[in-house]
Amino acid sequence: MHTAPADANIVFWSTTGKMDDYGKSSTGLDENIVAAASYICIAGPILLFWIEKRSAFVKFHALQSMLGFALLGILWLLIKLVHGIWFLWWAPGLLALYFSISMMYRAYYGETYKIPVIGPLALRHVYDTNPEIAESEANGV
Repeated sequence: MHTAPADANIVFWSTTGKMDDYGKSSTGLDENIVAAASYICIAGPILLFWIEKRSAFVKFHALQSMLGFALLGILWLLIKLVHGIWFLWWAPGLLALYFSISMMYRAYYGETYKIPVIGPLALRHVYDTNPEIAESEANGV
């Protein structure tokens, strides 16, 4: 089974790669579709993070998307401010495109891929601040 880290003990997906009975988000759509949509633009994950009440999978991907885009924005700003490397202003945009496409693919196919530093932080935040989600997913509700 694809699971969260041992300290979370939450199962997101079955071994077949198909969603379990509880594979719907609180938006009424499948978790994988909503999680993949969180990587489309910058405003989407913010909205999804606040309206999602049931799926830790969706909240994790929305938060990881927000943190990833924020990090890329800071990188873009630093490149613009540093005089010697200003000609690399396009690099964060290319990284953002790669980030969006690869993470949408992974989320759509049910993978809880954690980007180094950002991913574990997002996962920990989702389960520490939403114990009712963790409990309901552990019970299969």
